[in-house]
Amino acid sequence: MKTEFRNTIRRRTDGSADVIDCMTEAFVGKLLDISASGLRIASASPFGIEALFQWQFPLPDTLHTDTPKTIECGVQVIWSRADPSGRHIIGARFIQIAPQTRERIRHWCNQATQ
Repeated sequence: MKTEFRNTIRRRTDGSADVIDCMTEAFVGKLLDISASGLRIASASPFGIEALFQWQFPLPDTLHTDTPKTIECGVQVIWSRADPSGRHIIGARFIQIAPQTRERIRHWCNQATQ
């Protein structure tokens, strides 16, 4: 049985949101799930634990609109592992994100449990 240590509710996304590195403008991976405290992505490359990045991606609640709202956030990689398909699954926590954006993510995640 897997124990959940998260303090915030996470919600899966449909995997269609691209995560982009703000410094290099390179594609990082696909957003798998998100919570008010962090996110999980699928990437073709591994990431070092505790590495810091500035990423951007569309807010999940705007993904299927004509103009998705993109956010920028600072993240720290907490874990990284390869899955059987050869992708790397990366868990990262937010270290810098606008308070109103964090609250919007929290609200979107909580809607899934109602």
